[in-house]
Amino acid sequence: MTRDRSQRLKSNLVLASTMLLLLLSWALLLWAGEVITWSLTPYDTTPLELRPPQDTWQRGLSDFFQAPPGSLLPPILLLGTSLALFGAALRRIPVTAAARVRLGLGFAISNLLFVVAVWACGFVVSTLPLELAPYPGYGWTFKFALPQVLLLSALVVVQAWSIPRSVLLRHSR
Repeated sequence: MTRDRSQRLKSNLVLASTMLLLLLSWALLLWAGEVITWSLTPYDTTPLELRPPQDTWQRGLSDFFQAPPGSLLPPILLLGTSLALFGAALRRIPVTAAARVRLGLGFAISNLLFVVAVWACGFVVSTLPLELAPYPGYGWTFKFALPQVLLLSALVVVQAWSIPRSVLLRHSR
């Protein structure tokens, strides 16, 4: 009886640690969403007199993402997508601690890899002379936004892949 209790305690401790790691990865995912928002605001540090006129799409888009609700949109969508995919996968996996640990670790690792990739991408891409237009502007931030969109797409695909196939086929009918 003591051994069974010890095993259950160990299992619960592993599950709790995994969920804590998952929560940390989601907090870092919010930070990555804020980094991505930076790519959408190329005029945020430009003096007002040097910004494009207010009736242009570049200025309107940059101003939208510079303050709430626009500045909150990418982080919330990023976290919300991961949470929704996790919830869908959690409902479809077996109700065992081992299955939940595997799912939680998979999501935490993919979140952390995405955050590291976005962070590293900023350093690598900033050294490349790939500007489509001079700083400031979307021609300059495009070189950051394109890899971020590709990384985001990869994150969603990897996390969607964790949902059992039979569920995906059932919902597509």
